[in-house]
Amino acid sequence: MKTTELCDGLDKNEIQLVSKYFDLTEGSEPLLSLWIVGRPASGKTTIATLLHHTLSQAGYRVELVDGDVMRSMLSEVDSFSAADRLSVFKKYVYINRFLQCRGIIPITATIGGRREYADIVRKNLKNPRFIHLDCPIDVAARRDQKGHYSKALAGKLENFIGIDIPYEPPTECEMVIDSAGLKPTVIAANILEHLGAKGLLREI
Repeated sequence: MKTTELCDGLDKNEIQLVSKYFDLTEGSEPLLSLWIVGRPASGKTTIATLLHHTLSQAGYRVELVDGDVMRSMLSEVDSFSAADRLSVFKKYVYINRFLQCRGIIPITATIGGRREYADIVRKNLKNPRFIHLDCPIDVAARRDQKGHYSKALAGKLENFIGIDIPYEPPTECEMVIDSAGLKPTVIAANILEHLGAKGLLREI
């Protein structure tokens, strides 16, 4: 299958950026796509990074699709409208499909703040697994090192999910984890144990 078919939602420039950013050395991993989702500052990138590191050390071909990094790289418009959010999210899905077809397991860290997003993932990817990091908004706001919550509450940041846009957790998740009460290393270990028990990964 041609690269353009795998990235049919990306233009030529975006395909070049993606090809340069990720290590596209082909692997032979099972079709699997991990989605670490949760409200802003719930610990998504931290957990996804731990999973990426552990699986890489164990010899898996994995790539981290970090929502913040991908948005800054692929989105020319600094907008967080519903339409722009959906457009950017679909690009994450196209990237996942591209990596899967090269025998690579993508690990995506993104808010995924609309329930319809999960439907898009399940319709377009093979064996996606959603891990929802359940974190109360007050805990997330205290953790927020970027200051987004305080800016949104002060009216200085519009269309912020969880403040002026409702956060919608996915209704169907393979795992729901309390990211407020558990350490990141424990959460990552629980996820790997779950994937191993389901026969999706070999013992690590």
